[in-house]
Amino acid sequence: MAFLIQLEPTDTSELTHVKEAIDKIIETSDHLPSRDLLSKASQKLNDLIRGETSDPSGLMREIENLIGEATGSPAGDEPSTEQASEENHPQPEPARCFPFPEDSDPELISAFITETQDLISEAESALLSLEANPDDMDAVNTVFRAFHTVKGTASFLGLEHLSNLAHHAESLLSRVRDGEIKLIGTYADIALNSVDMIKEFIQIIQNGLGGEQMRLPEGYEKLIEILSDPQQETNPHEDVPRVGDILVAQGKAERDEIEAVALDKGDRPIGEAIVRSGAATLSDVAHAIRTQKKMIASESTPESSVRVRTDRLDRLIDMVGELVIAYSMVAQDEAVRSDEGELQKKVTHTGKIIRELQDLTLSLRMVPLKPVFQRMTRLVRDLSKRSGKLINFITEGEETEIDRNMVDIIKDPLIHMIRNAVDHGIELPDVRERRGKPREGVIRLAAYHSGGNVVVEVQDDGAGLNKEKIVQKAISKGLIRSAKGMTDREIYNLIFAPGFSTAEEVTDVSGRGVGMDVVKRNVELLGGRIDISSQQGEGTTFTLKLPLTMAITDGMLVRVGEERYIIPTASIYMSFCPRREDLSTYAERGEMVIFRGELMPVFRLYKLFGIEGAVEDPTEGLLVIMEDGDQRYALLVDELLSQHQVVVKSLGEGLGNIEGISGGAILGDGRVGLILDPAGISSIARRKEEVR
Repeated sequence: MAFLIQLEPTDTSELTHVKEAIDKIIETSDHLPSRDLLSKASQKLNDLIRGETSDPSGLMREIENLIGEATGSPAGDEPSTEQASEENHPQPEPARCFPFPEDSDPELISAFITETQDLISEAESALLSLEANPDDMDAVNTVFRAFHTVKGTASFLGLEHLSNLAHHAESLLSRVRDGEIKLIGTYADIALNSVDMIKEFIQIIQNGLGGEQMRLPEGYEKLIEILSDPQQETNPHEDVPRVGDILVAQGKAERDEIEAVALDKGDRPIGEAIVRSGAATLSDVAHAIRTQKKMIASESTPESSVRVRTDRLDRLIDMVGELVIAYSMVAQDEAVRSDEGELQKKVTHTGKIIRELQDLTLSLRMVPLKPVFQRMTRLVRDLSKRSGKLINFITEGEETEIDRNMVDIIKDPLIHMIRNAVDHGIELPDVRERRGKPREGVIRLAAYHSGGNVVVEVQDDGAGLNKEKIVQKAISKGLIRSAKGMTDREIYNLIFAPGFSTAEEVTDVSGRGVGMDVVKRNVELLGGRIDISSQQGEGTTFTLKLPLTMAITDGMLVRVGEERYIIPTASIYMSFCPRREDLSTYAERGEMVIFRGELMPVFRLYKLFGIEGAVEDPTEGLLVIMEDGDQRYALLVDELLSQHQVVVKSLGEGLGNIEGISGGAILGDGRVGLILDPAGISSIARRKEEVR
């Protein structure tokens, strides 16, 4: 039994299997010398299993030599490691068809189908949640129980191929439960593939009720092979020395002999081939393989890390934020600002260190969007199958990182937009063909960094939004009196009104509005905004622009009267002092300014917030050009003071949400500066223009 050399003296469970196999051979063997040798090996195995030896490794070598001698060769004619694995886990013979169980009760089969569908549905949901939270042991146990139940019931009903698949999937989950691996990345894909194949099995069995033969799902043998050794689907241990290299390094074999064996070994395991050729002894090969296993175990050990509770991490980040505020106060103190010697240098150096510390702590909160994107892939696949639509789902920028606290909040809006893109955006294949489009629709989910923001786009090439229907619906619900003077963007934004599409469910438009108010609310909760662009008959794009982190923001400090406000740098296009001839007023559009050939509205911040003592003549103040989606406007302020990276503070439950304000920050002089929300400022100004 050459596979014995793969075992450690502490592998009592596997050694017990070996002893049982030897005892069976002894019972049926007529060859007395072999039987005596195997009996001695069995007794020594018994001592090893019970721990009745002071030298387990030495006893292991004795057992290996006895077995090799009993079989008549140094290596023996026993099965290879792969064959031994198959002895421990019997697999049915590969076949493209499998028989329907004889004398099976159709009612039992039907009940099994129903139960399995429920179990697998729960397992699938748990697997998807594990991608976002790999340490959720309740979800792991849910998946494990599903595979375990399917395995047992399928075996009882004589569905051996299905039972075998569930058995291998259960083994994978057992490794997860034991903490050997995490169900993420490739391992999560393997588990999901197992779920899909079990669902396919159930469909085949359901269709085959009453028949004699059923076909095996495509890729069955390949999946069993992967489940038997999931590591083959992950990155191999390329840097681990080979068995032959270890033997040569230890002086137990010659390089030329090892290379000759490697060229001529065929399908035989290298260890067995080396022993057969006499290039090294069985004991030396066993020692080399154990050395290699220890190297692999050492390599696969994750980077040194310490688990930290998230509340402690958040507390650390908050304290660093307070440190930044305290430093800002010190740096702006008159005593420091007036000093031109060593004190100023030391304060500047301290500021550099604090900025690096702040960047480091903030990076601890950043996680990639990949788990969220993977969930969307699964969602599209399931919805497309259910709806009968052909969809090519493309993801880009999965490694884009975002604040950990934002991931759970962004997930629901993405699910809703993807669901709407499938249900009400992409047309059925025949409809697309009649419209001159490819039968297969395209949905693209992309993420990328832009300035200090993360941009997430959900784009489809479906039917697009119908402006006429949106306007009619908005008028009927009393949201607007008419669409006169409204831009396309303003019309599309009407779908964010609460309950906008509750009356109609299956139209090109209504599905886009169901629950979209919740989507917008979640995005704004993150300090972001959502924009829509659409072309009827060609498709729709939803663009989410989110801050990179909720903890800090880069901003320009401006003064209006005696008040100070912070404008997010990412929203500023440019600032300039206007000339009088650049300003004009239009009857229906209000005050406008022309800048580099572009006409844009002027919004006076002192009027919007009722601030006294502010500059009223734009030529004496400063116009800051703000970007609100694909539109721009000029905001009048008294002066621009400085640029700051500020720690964002919530306004608290007492003040709640204030339109036009996204938060606050403590300034260097200890005063509070309110952070402006460009989209909110635009909304307030446009409403006041309408009233006027």
